[in-house]
Amino acid sequence: MKKFILFFFFSFTLIFTNAGLCQISYSGGKGLYKVLEADPIRAADIYFSTNMSSFMREEPGAKVLTKYFNFNTNLTVGLANYLECFVNFVPHRDDQQNLYGTIGDTHFGLKYLTPLSSSVFKLGVAGTYKFPTAVIPNLPFEVFSTDKPAWAIKALLSLDFLPVMPSMPLKFNLNFGYIDHNIYDEYFYSKIDQLLFGTGFKYSIRSLHLYTEYSGEVFFNNPTQVKFNQNSMRITQGIRFLGPWNNIVNIAFNLSFTKYDSLKNLDIFHKEYATWELKIGISHRFTVYKYFDKSAKLERKRREEERRKLEAIKKKRQNVKKDLKKMKDELDKKKKKNGSGKKSG
Repeated sequence: MKKFILFFFFSFTLIFTNAGLCQISYSGGKGLYKVLEADPIRAADIYFSTNMSSFMREEPGAKVLTKYFNFNTNLTVGLANYLECFVNFVPHRDDQQNLYGTIGDTHFGLKYLTPLSSSVFKLGVAGTYKFPTAVIPNLPFEVFSTDKPAWAIKALLSLDFLPVMPSMPLKFNLNFGYIDHNIYDEYFYSKIDQLLFGTGFKYSIRSLHLYTEYSGEVFFNNPTQVKFNQNSMRITQGIRFLGPWNNIVNIAFNLSFTKYDSLKNLDIFHKEYATWELKIGISHRFTVYKYFDKSAKLERKRREEERRKLEAIKKKRQNVKKDLKKMKDELDKKKKKNGSGKKSG
């Protein structure tokens, strides 16, 4: 326990040595856990991420331990100041039968930041395509999936308050989209199609990010068969910080909002999702900045200058507050001194 505390303290102190590192979502792309941010990572940057999730419980009335482990990897590449791509692959999923599970699906995605954006308001769109590489689809405790190719699209909205309020580094994100679980059936009318939604915010302290989000997937074509609270939904609380060797450490906890349904084994729409999950991930940033074009270099330099200016403004405001407090204290002392002098006279 002491070693863990020392390691955490060492990692926490390192967050003040570097700033501006991006957060990578669980499935790739700049974002929180499932919620994506509208803006992409910096051009010429590459993030490689690995994540492990765990869920365990003891079955009631029997000494049987139900377990679920998942190992997830993704690669996110900044192609331009308005475009990023990401690839996600799951080398291990717990199949609830064997000591070592099976591989999962592979996803390829693109995120585009639209011109209808500013430093505060950002509007983007993200699309993903699923290659059905999983040996066993739709495993227990996971979100719904099929053995068919799938595609999804999301509208992304981000509000970044840092440029207008340097003392309030808060960012709000909203996602809304659609996933077609089988590209061969009819779009928007299949009962297995789902709406995707998510909202979340993060608060940044240099390279330390605290974030909270709510996300879910809803079967919208059969509301009478599947009630809203029987769909896959979760709230996620997480923290990201810069750890040793410039690795970004991500620790998150998921709490399911899905109501357990005893009919889960009777059809594909009702299933038992993990009631909670612990997720631990590590990301590492690479850059091919020196090989990139001049426009990307200029944009990167401009962003760094903006960040330095914001830090300088914040520091000046803090100094002004200190000076005002000092002046107030001196005035209070003079008033007390003058008051005591009049009484003695």
